[in-house]
Amino acid sequence: MQGLHALAALFQQGLAHHQQGQLEEARAAYERMLALQPGHADALHMLGAMAMQSGKHALAAELISGSVHNNPLNASAHFNLGLAFKELQRHEEAIISFSQAIAIQPDYAQAWNNRGVVLQDQLRWDEAAQSYAGAIAAQPRFAQAHYNLGNALRALGRFEAALASYDTAITLQPGWAYALNNRGLALQELQRSAEAIESYDAAIANEPDYADAYWNKAIELLLCGDFAQGWAHYEWRWRRDTFSSRKRDFPQPLWLGDAPLNGKTVLLHAEQGLGDSIQFCRYARDVRALGAQVLLEVPRPLLALFATLEGPKQLLEKGSALPHFDYHCPLLSLPLALQTQLANIPSPSPYLASTAAQRELWQRRLGPPSKRRIGLVWSGNVRDKNDLQRSLTLNALLPHLPQSCEYICLQKELRPADQDAMQASSIRFFGAHIQDFSDTAALCDLVDLVISVDTSVAHLAGALAKPTWILLPYAPDWRWMLDRDDSPWYPSVRLYRQGNDRSWLPVLGRMASDILGYAHSHIPNR
Repeated sequence: MQGLHALAALFQQGLAHHQQGQLEEARAAYERMLALQPGHADALHMLGAMAMQSGKHALAAELISGSVHNNPLNASAHFNLGLAFKELQRHEEAIISFSQAIAIQPDYAQAWNNRGVVLQDQLRWDEAAQSYAGAIAAQPRFAQAHYNLGNALRALGRFEAALASYDTAITLQPGWAYALNNRGLALQELQRSAEAIESYDAAIANEPDYADAYWNKAIELLLCGDFAQGWAHYEWRWRRDTFSSRKRDFPQPLWLGDAPLNGKTVLLHAEQGLGDSIQFCRYARDVRALGAQVLLEVPRPLLALFATLEGPKQLLEKGSALPHFDYHCPLLSLPLALQTQLANIPSPSPYLASTAAQRELWQRRLGPPSKRRIGLVWSGNVRDKNDLQRSLTLNALLPHLPQSCEYICLQKELRPADQDAMQASSIRFFGAHIQDFSDTAALCDLVDLVISVDTSVAHLAGALAKPTWILLPYAPDWRWMLDRDDSPWYPSVRLYRQGNDRSWLPVLGRMASDILGYAHSHIPNR
């Protein structure tokens, strides 16, 4: 009995020191407990919690694992073990630990919520949403769980439900900038643009340096054609923690149209995706027209293609040594620097080209045509955050391809889910032969029409002035704007948009009907 009293007293001492931030004294008390009773579950648990506080997550997992082994009914210990596994990115073990905490204490809202976070990190959105709903059932005024549920529902394409979750989170925690920002994203997906901008403005009012809110507002402004404000807000991209490109720091000043360029050398450098570079490289000619010598730095896959671009004095591979220059500008800052408005978008058509040598090589591979040839792209980069909305499966596309045409796959890679469908189809696939975008450009020039989802090949075909049909989700990327079937960026492009049912079937039906008309207009004689 005396030993039990001593253990209880030491535990209380340890807790008191712990709560007062006296960590060494707390640790000493817990370790004396272990000296009196090796494997004491509470002492191991608290030492593990202290290790967590110190960022020693592996040690925390080891200590708390010992605690739950000796006292498997302590819900708090299972929860903290889940936190340690979460930090160690041992996802399945974290889910098991949070689930065990919930099994012991079904109303453990934090365990439900954190379980959802781990599931979300694995992109298991349905299960994450269910876990967040469990947190809310246990604690209806749990603002973080409502916010997290909104994020999961938005990822699942359930935008109205996501909006309701964000609204609840903001009601419970007024002025919450993150929730206001993500509420704007849900409204943007619903094409409620004015409300989305209001939500971003509210986020900014509550957190004036919130880069993501400025960025999202920029996207919405550009989508709606407000280029004057949109380009200015777009500069906030460099302050986003999750922005896809690293800000380049040069001793030379950034040029945003604020200095004369006559006789100066300007480095224009690529950023973001390959499609962005293809779309905005057009500005090299405009910068040269201001009297500048233009250096253009781009990723290797674009070098051969951009050799056909008018404007640059020299092309440079990204990562190579840079020659002397006086100013620099990222490609997507050029519309701001040159004060691009909807009415004055530079649209030289074409501004990129394939080479005769590449066309001849690909013509030999393709052979003579007997039907209209159509180039196809039905999926983009699987890592793109909007891939679920913008990409198709080949099985979804195949029933809508009339046999009166010959189809050429313009994708270099196939997803595993499309392999069997490709082998069973008559589509011609040359992935192994496509080395870079100069090959893709030659293929585009040798087909009569390109049909693509929103990927870099769609931009390439537009830059080549190739007749191009682009299949767009209901909430499109900003550059395709809203409520139009043409593009001010690419005169040769026709846009096929989803309706608010977000179904591809009507889009593919219209496409199939138009292919039939296109195929019967004349038989090629090349």
